[in-house]
Amino acid sequence: MGALPEVELRAGSLAIADLHLDAADETGAQGCARWLGELSGCPRLVLLGDLFDAWVGPAHAALPGARAVTGALAALARRGCAIDLVPGNRDFLLDAVFERAAGVALRPRGAVGRLPSGARLLLVHGDELCTLDRGYRRLKRVVRSAPVRWLAPRLPLALSTRLARRMRRASTRALDAKPVGERSMQEGACRALAAEHAAAAVLCGHAHAARDVELDGGPRWIVLDAFGGARDLLEVLDLGAGDGRGELCLRSSGARGLAPRALR
Repeated sequence: MGALPEVELRAGSLAIADLHLDAADETGAQGCARWLGELSGCPRLVLLGDLFDAWVGPAHAALPGARAVTGALAALARRGCAIDLVPGNRDFLLDAVFERAAGVALRPRGAVGRLPSGARLLLVHGDELCTLDRGYRRLKRVVRSAPVRWLAPRLPLALSTRLARRMRRASTRALDAKPVGERSMQEGACRALAAEHAAAAVLCGHAHAARDVELDGGPRWIVLDAFGGARDLLEVLDLGAGDGRGELCLRSSGARGLAPRALR
């Protein structure tokens, strides 16, 4: 995987994942925009992928839902919050145009967070842990190839949107047909990535089902609910505060009005 950028996660930093917003739906995006607007005293916000349910390039940035979220992120950045965005399997085509407009730092392969205690927290979307899903891994190589990355932003918005919808429907059908063990994130992959980056803990989304476990022999593996779920937010606490488990607390964002979309 190679070295990843490192970011400081001071106390009060937050992480969320899997909002799956429709770039064309301003009403749906306003719930996220309100939540972002109410954040106060947050030194860093980490978005762990699939902020948008689909993103095909700069044309999507002009859609009303995308504008609402981009504006809310930019306003949060102006208030002094550093924002890191790890693209997911749905919005991996987010680019420098969005990065500048939203005031975020894109982390295409993830990042390593340095916690107040000095421990390292690996920040990834989570689909890279689905190592037994060979069909998905082949598709991922194709859709993230240089030719597709060149072509996608140049397609007319109407055509690219139709293609994205068809791909989502096909992905859902294929996912339903796969054995659970094949499509799941793998513990061995989590261990391997943690070891590669000397991380004491791994944080991701993608599965839309919260998890907080100490793997035998390490690391701690935390998975966030999709945004709007019961345990959809990770907060970095002062060392020793919170529930007694240290400086990482998994809890609800309170954004219950946002209904998570289907996996992948």
